Amino acid sequence: MSTRVSRARAVIATGRQPAVVARVARVSRQALYRPILRRPPGAGPGRGRPGDDAIVEVARANPVDGTRMVAALASRALGEPVNRKRVQRVMRAHGLLQRSRNTDRRRRPGYFRVRRPDELWHLDMTTVWTAAHGWVYLHVAVDCCTREVAGWTLDVRTRTDEAIACVEGAVLARSVTPGRLTLGTDNGSQFTSRGFRTHLSARGITHRRGGYRDPESQAFIESWFGQFKKRCAWRTEWETIDQARHEIASYIDTYHHRPHSGLAYRTPTEVARTWADPESLHTTAT
Repeated sequence: MSTRVSRARAVIATGRQPAVVARVARVSRQALYRPILRRPPGAGPGRGRPGDDAIVEVARANPVDGTRMVAALASRALGEPVNRKRVQRVMRAHGLLQRSRNTDRRRRPGYFRVRRPDELWHLDMTTVWTAAHGWVYLHVAVDCCTREVAGWTLDVRTRTDEAIACVEGAVLARSVTPGRLTLGTDNGSQFTSRGFRTHLSARGITHRRGGYRDPESQAFIESWFGQFKKRCAWRTEWETIDQARHEIASYIDTYHHRPHSGLAYRTPTEVARTWADPESLHTTAT
């Protein structure tokens, strides 16, 4: 093709009509007017720029994360802003892009506006596998303001007592006063039991239950469990419940110092610190 274009240009230089030459040479007229540019040998996505190796390392260390999260982590690792599109090009060149999920979701008719920490928690339960004890049950409560894990327990059963123990431990650890907290749960039997509701009432905690077969009403804790399973539970084999508790505690500690997309890629610890420090809170508000 390039040979025919070169010869056609030579013929045009002698005074021939470009349209006739293009038709006879079977090349486009656009090719006759635009010079052929060759890319330099070192060009290409993900090559030839400082910091690309660090992006690849971050992407491989976090194989279930998308380009936005990898860009946030790479920015922290390099100490300078990293463009998401640059991360996308580098990850595509190394075959590290993750399949995107469907974002066509139905809109909910209402919402709960969270204005401070310990105003709304989401509590739920999921199962994880251990070789010695089979399926064990993980209760987790997430603060919907700071996205911190307010409390969690791992037990061989999931009854009213285990759900109460998770809430009670979190309330005592965070010194939550009566009338301050609203607890959101689904309609699991342990959460709708008389003992659980009585305990919340005695603690001055408002109980907010989501709709039936409506996981989006528990969006914060459902999202947390989804990331926990991809990053930890599905990538690990635990022999005993004690080993699972140790590694889950380590994961939660790391999670508190990891950028969160719902917090403008700040960490839950950083957001909680703004509420603990009045000067930082004033700066953030202004």
